[in-house]
Amino acid sequence: MRILYLGDIVGEQTIRVLKDHLEEIKKEHHIHLVFCNAENTTKGKGLSFKHYKELKSLGISAMTLGNHAFSKSEIREFIDDATIARPANFPKASGKEILYVQFNRQTIAIVNLLGRIFLNLSLDCPFATMERLLKQIHADKVIVDFHGEATSEKKAFFYHFAGQVDAILGTHTHIQTADEQVENNTCYITDMGMCGPKDSVLGLDTEKIIERFQTGVYEPVSVAEGKIYQLNGVILDLDQKNHIERFTAEYTL
Repeated sequence: MRILYLGDIVGEQTIRVLKDHLEEIKKEHHIHLVFCNAENTTKGKGLSFKHYKELKSLGISAMTLGNHAFSKSEIREFIDDATIARPANFPKASGKEILYVQFNRQTIAIVNLLGRIFLNLSLDCPFATMERLLKQIHADKVIVDFHGEATSEKKAFFYHFAGQVDAILGTHTHIQTADEQVENNTCYITDMGMCGPKDSVLGLDTEKIIERFQTGVYEPVSVAEGKIYQLNGVILDLDQKNHIERFTAEYTL
């Protein structure tokens, strides 16, 4: 089973890039399934129903979210029935704690968790939440999207659950890390990176972000506009011996 898992999708223009190139990527890399983190798709913050449907139409079988999961209030109207795993350690939230995807005769369980370091949210412990979910999961393969700020928290989570799941993939910081590894047959990377405008600060307008740092004033910031778009993620080979490799590509709109 060969899976392309795309890092945080930033902005609706990135959907255009995926429309133009995802099929050729799947053919070139012999991909069976495509998953993504979609929490920044709609104007850089949240996921609308329109953009959820557009991503689904591209053949993306599963989506995960993050700290902006409920930034667009309309998501509460469709998330229960959607192919979305919401952060499972959000207490009493709508949506699925475990998303199941079928491929041939195999079942894949997808779990989304939020880190607690540097995120000012009221969250349950991701370690305790994963321990609880492992008792409920019935699947051939288990993938975790760990959406967090701190590299140390992600790495600690990986070592604690190595051997119990098939992949632990970091998201949220939008910068692809060069530390992919396999430990006890569990694939890991600290951050898969982002899919969005290359000439940006984490997908957002560069000048506005510079102004934030210079003044300390947090004015609203929009998704950057540009012609060059990057796609970051990983390719997972999940078999008896699991394997992970980084994926990166650039395209011009």
